[in-house]
Amino acid sequence: METARFRLVVLLATFFLGAACGDGSGGDTPQPHLIGAPGVTITEVAIYQGPKCTIMSGGVAQTCDVPLINGRDALIRVFYQADPSVVGRTVLGRFSIDAEHTYEVGVDLIAASTEENLGSTVNFVVPGEAINQFLTYQVAFLQEGVDSENNPTAIFPAQGVQTVTVDGIINTFRVIMAPFAYCADGSCRVPDLGPAVLEGFRQRFLQLYPVTDVEVTTRAPHDWNSVIAPNGDGWEQLGMTLAGFRNQDGESADVYYYGIFNPASSFYAYCGGGCMLGVTLLNSSPPAEGNPQLRMALGVGFEEQAADTAAHELGHAHGLEHVNCGYGLDPNSIDYNYPHDPNSIGVWSWDIVNELLLDPDTKTDIMGYCEDTWISDYHYSKLYDRAAWVNLPRYIGSAPQFSYRIVAVDGVGGGIINNSVTRSSHEIKGQPLEVLAHSADGTRLVTGQFFRWDHLPGGFVYVPEQKSPMERVELTVRGVHTFAERRILP
Repeated sequence: METARFRLVVLLATFFLGAACGDGSGGDTPQPHLIGAPGVTITEVAIYQGPKCTIMSGGVAQTCDVPLINGRDALIRVFYQADPSVVGRTVLGRFSIDAEHTYEVGVDLIAASTEENLGSTVNFVVPGEAINQFLTYQVAFLQEGVDSENNPTAIFPAQGVQTVTVDGIINTFRVIMAPFAYCADGSCRVPDLGPAVLEGFRQRFLQLYPVTDVEVTTRAPHDWNSVIAPNGDGWEQLGMTLAGFRNQDGESADVYYYGIFNPASSFYAYCGGGCMLGVTLLNSSPPAEGNPQLRMALGVGFEEQAADTAAHELGHAHGLEHVNCGYGLDPNSIDYNYPHDPNSIGVWSWDIVNELLLDPDTKTDIMGYCEDTWISDYHYSKLYDRAAWVNLPRYIGSAPQFSYRIVAVDGVGGGIINNSVTRSSHEIKGQPLEVLAHSADGTRLVTGQFFRWDHLPGGFVYVPEQKSPMERVELTVRGVHTFAERRILP
């Protein structure tokens, strides 16, 4: 059976062949050619690289709040209305970019497009290679006719092209998985991080994060002999060790570390009575770029939860707070500026991995504790804003060095002095705290920088390194007087 597209192509080919041959009369009779299809009006053009971005509505170019990303695949949806007299007619849908990329499809006209029905719009899946710094386009519904029959409402813009600025540069979200072999129970089990599993993480990050591509690699497992309890005991020490990996490996500032482990034989064995699945130091200071040393997170590696837990915790590592959806949320960790119903992502979205249209009222934001998670336009834009800082060009030339000692505090009066870190070019800025630092050459009052955990009462304090190693510090964190001593972690 012939398809509508095939019938249209045959029709056009027959016409052009006849026009090439001519009738030899040499008269001035208007010759048919492709014109704007009569009876059709383009009502909206939208780009979906994730959340919907409307670039034309009602015949007028629009600027949307959702960032467009250079090199990222996109769905172009063209919404239209058709007069009753032309419903059922087959026309040619065309979307052209920069006069270099043209996409065409046969369209059997219906009365009107609707948001929820993907089949009601004319759709073009555009590869990322066609999305550059500027998107210069024209969209049209075309059919054979003469100039006097041309319908300008079936073409946008009716003359020339329209240019949209693409916000994001080509960038790659880079994540290093840092597995821990959990030996506290004698098993030394390691989460599965084989090629198929890593690809699953990569695709989940690509679905949710506003990036061109994702790179997920893994470092060698590290034996861990201490208990990691479901209530959060032991997680801080694990975080200290992960911070040490980041410091000793010498990776660039744009890399995120993700510590992953399986502290029981299964998710249900660990979480049957309730548990914490992941933890991150909220990386929100300074607000724009955060602290490169805190581009890291921890989470369990159980298959049922691993990818979503990683996406959630790495969101905190980008400075995102919680959406007020689900049970057990710390009220101090909730972003009350979230603009949508907490049980919704707010706008229609596109899954670029599986090529699926997503209803906002069937999905919740990845930064909440509810089911069926995706990413809202609100958090997608915030992730883009952070990525603009993370992907800055490398520092060139001689840069000043700032050295700190990490003090992990538990929020109830205790703490550990452990790893030292060095930061190039900029000081670390968090919540300033006065720290009384005791070392062999005396006691000094210095200013530390505090970053809190997202799911635990404590956090990390970065204390400027002293001439003589600090043996003990005293400080007050969120109203709790705290003592921390130097300790070597496993």
